[in-house]
Amino acid sequence: MSAKHTAQNQPTDFTSDTAFNTLLAGITAAEQPGEYHASIQPSWLQGRTTFGGLSTALVYEAMRQQIDPARQLRTLAVSFVGPAPDGEHRVLTRILREGGSVTHMQGDLLCNGEVAVTVNAAFGKARQSTISVNGPSLPQINPPEASKPLPYLEGITPEFTRHYDMRFERGEPPFSGAGSADFGMWLRFREAQPLTMAHLIALGDVPPMPGLNMIKPPGVGSSLSWYVEFPASIPELSADEFIYYDYRCQAAGDGYFNNVATLWTQDGTPLMFGRQVATVFER
Repeated sequence: MSAKHTAQNQPTDFTSDTAFNTLLAGITAAEQPGEYHASIQPSWLQGRTTFGGLSTALVYEAMRQQIDPARQLRTLAVSFVGPAPDGEHRVLTRILREGGSVTHMQGDLLCNGEVAVTVNAAFGKARQSTISVNGPSLPQINPPEASKPLPYLEGITPEFTRHYDMRFERGEPPFSGAGSADFGMWLRFREAQPLTMAHLIALGDVPPMPGLNMIKPPGVGSSLSWYVEFPASIPELSADEFIYYDYRCQAAGDGYFNNVATLWTQDGTPLMFGRQVATVFER
């Protein structure tokens, strides 16, 4: 996905070493083939672990450096295995199979010698086809400026949310005892930076999971697995553009929620389709 850069008129207190782009640039090859160094700053934590969108994006970035650019990312299947604290870590990747059109890869984020996140990805080049099916249309919704901001509250909202501008278009925030798990949200990075596929992956995991809004505090939620698909055509995204995120719960029970998501650009172009199994703990 190519990207263009436009200024973002929002003040931030972030330093250059905490910016998302800086962390991506920190994915550097080690001596062993398929091994990379990765660094995570404390401002990207979600409790005692790293925000899952970032840890997934770091593994993807290591994979991307080994893939022919003609092979676009088509799917990601992610398992959040254990905690990923801040600090210096390793990413181990391997090519499972490289066919004529599709490359299958596997990557692990290793923290203190243990797997924290494992990612399976499929990269595929375009094939000749006469068939084109448009994705789902963006529903009639309120614009970002008419939606309710979800502020960063120190000690209450996760630390990593400082990096994002989130606005509820419909539905209720976490721990509100809502009658429905479903919600819609506008979101974007607060830091002005060009947006790549890695940024889109991170944006796909930003919102609080459906189900967390149906309980009262205290409580906690976490992602067990995450599966995402990308349409054939990914448009250019500017640094200050909001993305609309429609998040819905299909079923829930025994503390597990089966959730689905669709992301669109502001002009209604589909960007990502997601599926998640989340765990919500009521205390």
